[in-house]
Amino acid sequence: MLSRRTFVTAGLTAVAGASLWSTATAPQARAAASLPVTLKNNSGNGTVYAYISGADTSGWPGFVTASGQFQRLPNPSSPVTPIPDYAIPLTGSGAQVTVTLRDYIIGGRVWFSADQKIQFFVNPGPGLVQPGFTSSDPNWRTNWTFAEFTYNSANLYANISYVDMVALPVSMATTGAAGSQSVSPLPDGALGAIADGLRAQHSADGAPWDQLVVTDTSGKVVRVLAPGHSPTDFGGYWTGYLNAVWDHYRSTPLTINGQGGIGSFTGTVSGDTIVFAGLNTNGVPFTKPSAIDIFGCASGPLYNSGGDARGAIAARLAAALNRSSLLVAGGNNQPDGVAPSQYYKDATTNHYARLVHQHASIGYAFPYDDVGPTGSQPVDGHLQDPAPTSWTVALGPGGGGTTPPPTGGGTSAYSTIQAESYSAQSGTQNEACSDAGGGTDVGWIANGDWLKYSKVDFGSSSPRQFVARLASGAAAGVSGAIRARIDSVSGPVLAEIDFANNGGWQSWQTIPANVVASATGVHDLYLTFSGGSADFVNINWLTFTR
Repeated sequence: MLSRRTFVTAGLTAVAGASLWSTATAPQARAAASLPVTLKNNSGNGTVYAYISGADTSGWPGFVTASGQFQRLPNPSSPVTPIPDYAIPLTGSGAQVTVTLRDYIIGGRVWFSADQKIQFFVNPGPGLVQPGFTSSDPNWRTNWTFAEFTYNSANLYANISYVDMVALPVSMATTGAAGSQSVSPLPDGALGAIADGLRAQHSADGAPWDQLVVTDTSGKVVRVLAPGHSPTDFGGYWTGYLNAVWDHYRSTPLTINGQGGIGSFTGTVSGDTIVFAGLNTNGVPFTKPSAIDIFGCASGPLYNSGGDARGAIAARLAAALNRSSLLVAGGNNQPDGVAPSQYYKDATTNHYARLVHQHASIGYAFPYDDVGPTGSQPVDGHLQDPAPTSWTVALGPGGGGTTPPPTGGGTSAYSTIQAESYSAQSGTQNEACSDAGGGTDVGWIANGDWLKYSKVDFGSSSPRQFVARLASGAAAGVSGAIRARIDSVSGPVLAEIDFANNGGWQSWQTIPANVVASATGVHDLYLTFSGGSADFVNINWLTFTR
């Protein structure tokens, strides 16, 4: 399933017998595009196979070869017809290949698979048949993943999405008119932690969360499916919560802001339907949805139909249901009345999305995960540039699954280190955090303050980036520097982030900085803060990437 911000021409992920791309007339091609795309194997796997799929500007599907040529797929007479091998081998950890796109690609994906090639097919139409999410798919045990993109005359837009699944980690970087941008990969150990969390949730409530975990023949986790792809029906999982919501809004008005100029609509439950005054639902009433309606956001009363207003209200209702935010304080005012720290607090919720946001720094976990309070930062990992000069897509670091304990017995530098998990500090205070996943952040940080994290293991090779989740409501003219150091408060500086007011003390942004000194093995990590005498930053978490 493609995340909502990706520009597409048709449908969702295709499975055998279904066509992804229509042959409807698309805008005429403009001057040939030229964009160097560097594909990297940073995973530690011996052989990785990369693929670039998509459609040309006429809507015809195909693949980009290693030479940069777009090859249209044939239009076969029989379904599920095998196609030529368009794999771009990246042999050996650290290997990379640069492919120059010579044409615009819409609705594209960059695929990676470890050790084994992906099997693609084509249906009459033609329609590309991509890897599916059922055990009968020939790619079921293959360890694969993807990033989504569109490259047209307006821009390059690329994103990492967990709407369908969590699998091998992918990172991206661009240069161009918008400057240098990057998206960090899934942190080491996150896939295993999400899998463990879903298994624990199954033990707690009996719902088939454990069935979302896919392993290879050795038992290693290769991917975790979103519940919309569950092989086992969730049945009446949401029944109790929906009954409570519908009963509550029989007497309490529910207001949903459609945002983007749509305006707000207020409704109450009448019979078995939420009726919003003045909203034309085009014959699709807001009745109680099923589990698959909620998880998929694409069927039943949550189907995005009936024009802009009806679709906008359906999207925000779907987001509120997945987050179980309709019965919390402020839940009658969606999405503006609910802080992200209130999401996923009910026992009945989308626990897949909860765990994704707990263990991954960025990325959609369901189709309308971009819905948030007006002015809030997006949670997806995307890059957008109107005139890109380079684009790098890398598999890694790590190969997914449960990460072994650090060699030095400490905390992995490549895990998500919660700011409040310090072993010592000076001058700071902890506070409740409204960032995705809630929890606690460290605030009241000013010049001379510091945080210490004992025994951080950088492994056998030095990181390339330091990444921190920051927010600031500092006064005008107040700024400061966050420096990551090793061994002492005056030790070598690994990286520095300069930061000032970004909209508020809970306006969270993920900020990367290049590592400028080497760090391997186990060290005490210090964050030191310098600047004016006033508080200038809050910090939620930090990590390093290779």
